[in-house]
Amino acid sequence: MKHLPYHLPAVRLSADEYVAVNLRLWRARPGTRRSRWVLGAAVLLLSLSIGIDLWQNGQPERTSTFIFLTVAVLYGLSRAALVRWQLRRGYARNAGLHQPLDFRLTNGEIIGQSGQGQFSSKWPQLKRAVWVGTDWLLLYPTETACYYLDLRQLQPPATPADLARLLARHAVPQQRVGGGGNLPGGGGVA
Repeated sequence: MKHLPYHLPAVRLSADEYVAVNLRLWRARPGTRRSRWVLGAAVLLLSLSIGIDLWQNGQPERTSTFIFLTVAVLYGLSRAALVRWQLRRGYARNAGLHQPLDFRLTNGEIIGQSGQGQFSSKWPQLKRAVWVGTDWLLLYPTETACYYLDLRQLQPPATPADLARLLARHAVPQQRVGGGGNLPGGGGVA
């Protein structure tokens, strides 16, 4: 691999970036998409029911339909706001996210260093890699925690395509969330 090791110095994740990245991940989850579809179908059916009721009777006969429709619309509108609030609260509670991290990616591992210390993970330990838009690469050493790599900090001559090839070489499963279906370097979505 050319240009190894790859360096990403002083990666800092702001609260706004943390919310934006994790909101994209949340929206891409199958459960979120499914529940959005179910909610949309419920609003449509409730609206049709009210429309038919008005057409047939000239006035609404069942006030419960209005109540259900109102609740569904309010839930739909407040759901994303609630998720944003929860993400901001999670960011505020995780002091490790507030400090800049220096990342170094070698042929054998990823190494991170901050004012709190140093950590590393061998490539085979990584569960997956998620490309979020064009600016972030998330590397998961466990299913519930990840390293946030700001690709804008990647030091030339290294490119995101070089990182994608390094991950592929070590058989780290990769996927893309937002920003197109192909991985850097032309690879398809895993």
